[in-house]
Amino acid sequence: MTAFRVVAYNDLHSEDAVVADVLNRVCGLPLADAVALTRQINVAGQATVGLAQTRADAEVIAARMIGFGLRPVIERNTP
Repeated sequence: MTAFRVVAYNDLHSEDAVVADVLNRVCGLPLADAVALTRQINVAGQATVGLAQTRADAEVIAARMIGFGLRPVIERNTP
């Protein structure tokens, strides 16, 4: 099981196309999955967009997202 997850929250400022592009390029998600998660963020207010074994790996993902203007949060992944 992965220990940490990167969660993106709806910030009401980022354009959907930017969010989908970041999820595709930074998180390595296929474009269709990135678009689907962008919709989930808009509807549910959040979505897990990355999983990592270590906090350091999760921080790398989050830092790259922050570089594109998104504000992810790292959470411990609970069963």
